[in-house]
Amino acid sequence: MAPLDAIVHAMTMVATGGFANSDASFGAYNNQPEILWLASLFMLCASLPFVLYIRAIRETRTAIWHDQQVRGLIYFLAIVIVLLTVYRILKGSDPFDALTHVTFNVISIVSTTGYASEDYTTWGALFVTAFFYLTFVGGCSGSTSGGMKIFRFQISQVALANQLRSLVHTNGFFPQRYNGRRLQDDVVRGVIDFFFFFFFFFFFFFFFFFFFFLTIAGLALGLAMMGLDMLTALSGAATAVANVGHGLGDIIGPAGNFTSLPDPAKWLLCIGMLMGRLEILTVVVLFTRTFWRK
Repeated sequence: MAPLDAIVHAMTMVATGGFANSDASFGAYNNQPEILWLASLFMLCASLPFVLYIRAIRETRTAIWHDQQVRGLIYFLAIVIVLLTVYRILKGSDPFDALTHVTFNVISIVSTTGYASEDYTTWGALFVTAFFYLTFVGGCSGSTSGGMKIFRFQISQVALANQLRSLVHTNGFFPQRYNGRRLQDDVVRGVIDFFFFFFFFFFFFFFFFFFFFLTIAGLALGLAMMGLDMLTALSGAATAVANVGHGLGDIIGPAGNFTSLPDPAKWLLCIGMLMGRLEILTVVVLFTRTFWRK
């Protein structure tokens, strides 16, 4: 990379901001796979809890791998990358090329960095669906990544397994543990509350977004409404709340941008990005009567 390009990408990579100074994003470096692999490594590093790096330096070098959240994220990424890579190879893609671009784009989405090395919406319907689901995952808590964070899925798994055991053994007591510690009930409740508010706000945001374009924008912008299909509206709401960066489809997909959207739509996306970045519950609390009475 040129020096300016390297500085820009390094800053937005560690911050998982995803800003690139080229319209092609990392597609400008398709002929340099070593850059894509290096970027994948640093996006992954930015998705891990930063406090673990300090612990690895001061205490033990294996502190990072001993963290259950980190292992869960790496296992999840590895499984997804292998499955999608094998699918691309079976469809006739070059094995190394398929592995390179699948690895880069999967880590980019899960870390909420939002870079793109290719327009993966052209890879097939499976990849459109898979990357839409990956939009909701996110990296680790304590990192710069957005999304729902992998630890919430892990705690939900622990709570679900505990509930299933309780249904089988009604008189049993099964303490819940996560990352080597006793899992308190208030933590589980907090995760459940976050899931509820996340998807409630996502669907509310999507329907309001779609309804807005169907009425006011349809009258104000006329034919511009024809460009906003359901995939654009749905993925736009998802990528805003999850802080990923780009959505799906021809307009806001990895090969597009949000420039053509009307200004009111951009205001709605700003609200979604702010709510997602502050993890929703923080903003919701600001609008409760109890908070202001205190």
